Amino acid sequence: MNVLICDDEPVFLQQLQEHVGRYLEERGISAHLDTATDPRQVLERQIPYTLAFLDIQMEGMDGISLARELKRRNGKVALFFVTAYREYQDEAMDLHAFRFFDKPFDPQRLYAGLDKAMEYIDGAYVDVFVYNQQAQVRLLVDDILYVTRENRRVVVATQTQRYLTGERLDVWEEKLPNLFFYPVHKSFLVNLHYVAKYAYSEVYLADGERIPVAPRRQAAFHKYWFEYLRRR
Repeated sequence: MNVLICDDEPVFLQQLQEHVGRYLEERGISAHLDTATDPRQVLERQIPYTLAFLDIQMEGMDGISLARELKRRNGKVALFFVTAYREYQDEAMDLHAFRFFDKPFDPQRLYAGLDKAMEYIDGAYVDVFVYNQQAQVRLLVDDILYVTRENRRVVVATQTQRYLTGERLDVWEEKLPNLFFYPVHKSFLVNLHYVAKYAYSEVYLADGERIPVAPRRQAAFHKYWFEYLRRR
């Protein structure tokens, strides 16, 4: 997990760094913590951050503009704004910020906000043990197109890569949110966000790939599909 603290006031930056670092250490959370006093430094790094603490009024670029850039890199980034200027609160809330901290900030409120952010991050990401690389990777749930069984292994497919994992398909069905992942077939669990066309017996992804809907699941999926469309 990549964490960013960006504040052009070194005193507040150091305080946040100490408290956030202590929080991560106490909870055994593995993370890379970056700091910056100039938002332009952040732009140069091109890192997709998972969690970010941003001052709003900074020289060179304001925190709201920087937050929009971080959202472009990772739409699920958890944002915290730290500022003494209340007039920016509405803009911060428009970006779905977790907390808006006044300076000087309250450490207890900071830890409570981090607890909420960790719950959100746990729901937005999923850990995958990649069988052929013997490595653990963390994927955004929304990046997964589908999960499928191939022979004795299960493949997790994203838009850019396929991950071979040893976990069973029913384990993935429990891991992934059933609000938009559906087991259309005994060998396929599909992310409906990527379905471009539905034809009762099969679904088509945006890239044209066709995935069958098992005959015994067609009636249930038909009902579920229109419930899904109604919720969107």
